[in-house]
Amino acid sequence: MATYEGFAELETKGWSDDTISSGYVNMFAEASDMAIPHIVSNVGGAGKVLDLCCGQGNVTEALAKAGHAVIGADFSAKMLSHARDKFPDGEFVEADAQNLPFGDAEFDAVVCSFGLMHVPDQPKALSEIRRVLKPKGQFIMTSWCGPDVSPVFQVFYSSVQEHGDPSVTMPDSPNFHQFANEEMAKSILSGAGFEVQKQEQLDCSWVLEEPEDLAEIFQNGAPRGGYLLSQQPEANNAAIKAAVAEKVRSRFSDGDKWRAPIPASLVVAQAN
Repeated sequence: MATYEGFAELETKGWSDDTISSGYVNMFAEASDMAIPHIVSNVGGAGKVLDLCCGQGNVTEALAKAGHAVIGADFSAKMLSHARDKFPDGEFVEADAQNLPFGDAEFDAVVCSFGLMHVPDQPKALSEIRRVLKPKGQFIMTSWCGPDVSPVFQVFYSSVQEHGDPSVTMPDSPNFHQFANEEMAKSILSGAGFEVQKQEQLDCSWVLEEPEDLAEIFQNGAPRGGYLLSQQPEANNAAIKAAVAEKVRSRFSDGDKWRAPIPASLVVAQAN
């Protein structure tokens, strides 16, 4: 089985970086936060909830305000610092999704908002999620749709393909968009001991002040995008950013701003 060591290193380094962590909080999260109401509403009447890969704690705070006893867990001390600053009353634990420091059947629900695709050993993480869930407990996750349906990823990936230096490649990693594919999500989750109850697409987006802002979000707000752009020679980096800006300008115009759609997938599953 692939260990994805290079990918694990990229993610660890990225989420430990001040620029990436702050960029995610201040820029990228505008889109991911649009999924929060859908996550919270699907938790329903669950009691104790684990917010796994909690990042800056936005989901943790929303769950707490909805009346749940919630613990936020993330492997990144940098992101947990943002979480504690934002939600001082929250309970946060530094923890690896692949080796959770919780007891068996401890939680009524586990949520993971745009986190599982950043985990190198996803089968191990799903095994841990199943372990800490009570029988019939809920697992709710979100992930980004791929470029087949996502205008933002179409724009970004096509620009990198057209203008990027071919020697700049991502480390081997799990399929970033696999949980947004209904058949793949059901297969993977079924094999991990879950029954998918529903899967739906969510309308997430950024409202950009300038067309150039989209490339900045990818470079300074996400480890993968940051790596793909920062490793480019200067001329290639500039060409990619120019292409992204031009596509934003032509495709996403919305009055005097630009609305960049980045649809997400919500999966609600139950532990067998």
